Amino acid sequence: MYTRLFAHNLTVVGGGDPTVGCIGGYTQGGGHSPASHDYGLAADQVLEAQVVLANGDIVTANSCQFSDLYFAIRGGGGGTYGVVTSMTIKVYPSKPVVAQSLAIIPLTEDTASLLDAITDVYQQYPSIMDAGFSGYGSWSIKRPMVNQTVGYMHVAAAMNKSLAQSQKVFDPLFQILKMYNGSSLHISVVWYEFPTYRAYFQTLSGVSQPVGAGSPNSAMTSRMFGKAALTTSRTALRNMIGVTAGNPDELTFSTVELVGGGKVLTDASDKYSSVNPACRSTYIVNLVARSWTNHSSAQIVKDDITFTKGRAMRALDPTLGSYMNEV
Repeated sequence: MYTRLFAHNLTVVGGGDPTVGCIGGYTQGGGHSPASHDYGLAADQVLEAQVVLANGDIVTANSCQFSDLYFAIRGGGGGTYGVVTSMTIKVYPSKPVVAQSLAIIPLTEDTASLLDAITDVYQQYPSIMDAGFSGYGSWSIKRPMVNQTVGYMHVAAAMNKSLAQSQKVFDPLFQILKMYNGSSLHISVVWYEFPTYRAYFQTLSGVSQPVGAGSPNSAMTSRMFGKAALTTSRTALRNMIGVTAGNPDELTFSTVELVGGGKVLTDASDKYSSVNPACRSTYIVNLVARSWTNHSSAQIVKDDITFTKGRAMRALDPTLGSYMNEV
């Protein structure tokens, strides 16, 4: 999908992994993207689709015909209402991109400062995203896998914004973070400027994840967070981050997806969208995962993910829900 579009200097709302196609469960379940802030979810891009119905009929669903089916496949879940064989989706002219890589690495065994700094970052997400940024990050207080780093890191990017404008957006966050830098934490910031979305995607975002690289023995939960949940109470936010971090022996790994705000919120007016309304209030999606090596501990891990870490996230934002995974 990306290769052909990039050859024409075009942008599309597609997965952060370039192997994610645009007509399967990814789009039909909602579909977030590095481009979602500017253009909306993948489901919002569908103009029409060819669908094989249960009786074998092949129909074209759009706003003029089979509009109920058109509504259903634009966010209602993949493989549920028929077999989608093709889609016509929106594409956009490419724009220049400014991106930032942020890494926060603990300098001591005491993780309290790291979790405090992560709380500060989470509190700033809504203002950063309202300024046009989106992206993906991850963090852990102990390395759960060989290729993962203790600490926090993210890549955030914005289209059609100058480097000076972008740096100004992050000034409030960096004024807070500098009190940790060099004492309890090492904070590294690198800025990039790309002439096209293609250059940004291929350099910093579009990395193919190896199949089966993670542990097959793992449990995961996720939660959408709106602006109020992230900004109203620092104490409540810090408590959630502390609970989901767990203790070092749990080898917990968290992923944060800056995929809401912007066009995702305003597309709520689309009467043919069946995307869960919770997405229209979402700024970030927070995922927490643990694995186990000894099968006897599997239920303990599952219960912890569901009833401790999942419950802590739900308590922070009880009005929203979980992202529908495309697989």
